[in-house]
Amino acid sequence: MLRARVDRHRCIGAGNCITIAPTAFDWLEGDLLKADVVDVESVDEELLRAAALSCPTAAIEIEEVEELLPWQLRGRAGRARRVLKTFMFTDMVRSTAIADALGDDAWGDLLRWHDETLRRLFAANQGEEVVATGDGFFVGFDSPEAALACAVAIQRRLAEHRRQHGFAPQVRIGIHASEAAQVGRNFRGKGVHEAARIAGLAEGGEIVASASTVGGESPYPVSEPRSVTLRGIAEPIEVVSVDWQ
Repeated sequence: MLRARVDRHRCIGAGNCITIAPTAFDWLEGDLLKADVVDVESVDEELLRAAALSCPTAAIEIEEVEELLPWQLRGRAGRARRVLKTFMFTDMVRSTAIADALGDDAWGDLLRWHDETLRRLFAANQGEEVVATGDGFFVGFDSPEAALACAVAIQRRLAEHRRQHGFAPQVRIGIHASEAAQVGRNFRGKGVHEAARIAGLAEGGEIVASASTVGGESPYPVSEPRSVTLRGIAEPIEVVSVDWQ
């Protein structure tokens, strides 16, 4: 099984990949003229690789899924099992523009600080990193409470750094509890896609969660539920914004 990733800093919006494989690639929501991966399983391997090779800046990376696992898990991930998890996706907003403005060295320093800061908060709230996405993370939690506490801690930590040092990147966060298939340390299924799409609804500095995940007794104020249609998901879902301040 193959997985594709678009390096947003190298992508120049040529659109060749979308022309060749429009079901596998599409324009990135919220970032003008950047491509994004939609569904690599919708095309065969030959077409997927042709789309990647068509990129003039070689911004599309094709990987075997096994390569994304720690070496000690390779070849013995085992059979999939159904689990109930709360998934979190984080994403740094306007990261391409920030990288362009800062230059490679300063951008590298900022990205390391961002990664270290978020990983400390994941660990403090019993979150397990599934995969890093370049300027964001996919994380699993055993409970919605832990995921919400972690999301609030992230936004508060970033806000504190802005007050003390004048700048911290804006990060959007999406949270969704769902059943999923677990293979090794990875997860797959409709719930994972829903969580990623919910994160895409958030603005910088915002936490958006499915209303069912937050429930009726959230320790944090939430907005009134609103019904949204997620890309690729047939049924609408209710989401709320979580007030972390």
